[in-house]
Amino acid sequence: MRSKTQTSRPRTGKVRRRRAAAGYSRAQVASLPLKGYTLPAADLKRGSSGTGVRQLQGALVKLGDMTQAQMNTGPGMFGALTEGSLKKFQQAHGVDAIGVYGPKTRAAFKALGAALDDTETPSTPTPEGLREKIVAEGLWGVAHQEQIHYSQSRPIDGIRLRHKLPLDIDCSGFVTLCYQWAGAPDPNGNHYSGEGYTGTLEAHMRHIPLSQVQPGDLCLWQGKHVSLVIQSGADPLLISHGSEAGPYEIRTSVQMKWYPEGTRLLWLTSPQGAEAGARRTLRREDEARGDPPAEEGLI
Repeated sequence: MRSKTQTSRPRTGKVRRRRAAAGYSRAQVASLPLKGYTLPAADLKRGSSGTGVRQLQGALVKLGDMTQAQMNTGPGMFGALTEGSLKKFQQAHGVDAIGVYGPKTRAAFKALGAALDDTETPSTPTPEGLREKIVAEGLWGVAHQEQIHYSQSRPIDGIRLRHKLPLDIDCSGFVTLCYQWAGAPDPNGNHYSGEGYTGTLEAHMRHIPLSQVQPGDLCLWQGKHVSLVIQSGADPLLISHGSEAGPYEIRTSVQMKWYPEGTRLLWLTSPQGAEAGARRTLRREDEARGDPPAEEGLI
């Protein structure tokens, strides 16, 4: 019986070419390095955090504007490295290199094949009427400013007694009371233990852009002071307790003049999961810490 022998066609040396994706030429496929990537539809900037930032970082790594090692130092946190990498991308694609992920930058990413996730909710929903209650507590403070004094005492005065007067409190203590008396979760993440200051507010709350700010959110001058937003817009109206003269109403643009140039302005809202009682572990130096007067002589 003859044995079967396998034969094959001789190789011609030709390389098999990969077929281009439907609707695109080979050149277009090569110019769409982010095809299949999803990026957030909401604005992002330094201080932002969450899934959207992680998506942005992944795209920057894919394009070579950020290294994986740089991303690993803070995945999901929009810090100095992410800002610098985004500026590199913007410079290379004809976008103003300001380090903010906005409409023009999103358009540049879309031109590279990225899709936008417009199902992501940029702001955290709060129970109906809760923001109004927080603002009402702030206005109560303005109405009783003669009996509210500036003090860095901890635990926060009034934490166990709503509308206690006289009241001795600092800026972070005042906004904490506004949240507690309104029935909102502790913005410090401490279950209203009576501790907390601007640092715990910054660490626990969600950072948002000005365009998403609503009444009841916070305006924080990093390392300096915090105020309660009572009216949103391009120049939000705030309630500030930055000195013995407070609490008083003040526009952001006026308050801005009181702080050194370069002081970071952060906008904060209730974080995802706050209702579940997420707790930030206090460092030893955070215990019994308050905030010094920041606006002496302003009003």
